[in-house]
Amino acid sequence: MTSTTNTEPNSPGERPRHHLDGVSGPPGPDPEASAAAGATAGAEASAADGAPPAENKSLKRLQNYSMRNMIYSLVAVFALVFVVWALMPNSEEQQRRPVEVGMVASYAAQESAGPVWSTQALGEDWSANFANFELFDDVLSWRVGLVTPSTEYVEISQADEATDSWVGELTDKAGDEVGTRTITGPDGPQEWTAYEGEERAVVLGPGEGRENTTVVRGTAQWDEIEEFIGLLEPVEAD
Repeated sequence: MTSTTNTEPNSPGERPRHHLDGVSGPPGPDPEASAAAGATAGAEASAADGAPPAENKSLKRLQNYSMRNMIYSLVAVFALVFVVWALMPNSEEQQRRPVEVGMVASYAAQESAGPVWSTQALGEDWSANFANFELFDDVLSWRVGLVTPSTEYVEISQADEATDSWVGELTDKAGDEVGTRTITGPDGPQEWTAYEGEERAVVLGPGEGRENTTVVRGTAQWDEIEEFIGLLEPVEAD
């Protein structure tokens, strides 16, 4: 069989096209379409493989790094707090600094017309919690407070120039006057003016050989207050 090749005129810029008579076949693949299909297939394959983009990986690493730093910081803070707590002394184990009653009483006796009475002969069941010689209600006063054997409170206050306001301030919680009580103190049995209310108080004014006013008050019962007064002693000035 005879075959002939026909050449058709081409448009400008177009490759020559030849027709082969008597021979037919499928057209060849389009290069541009093949490239696009390959790119699409590659993207689909990457998506199917589950590989995250590079940007997501960097963000995840940054988040993990920040989380680790936060955890390390918290651990460091907790460790520091624990160390501070462990080094703090237990309040129950702390020993209370003893009150220098004798030293303050000696100074008060030196500066006062007196007599100044103090608690030098008290037993171990009594414990002083303060002692001072300073202004109280604008009056220079010698004062010492103690905890009694029954864990109540008792206090003695003395002043050379006591005022009604001074006495009233000290006996305020004791309420109204309830008469007198005969109590033996450093200068023997004396009649003390008694007050009783939320607290109890007795007042002894100036008298023979006694130029100051004394107030004893506290939450203690009368027996402990009277015991306390019986244990008071005059203090000699240094």
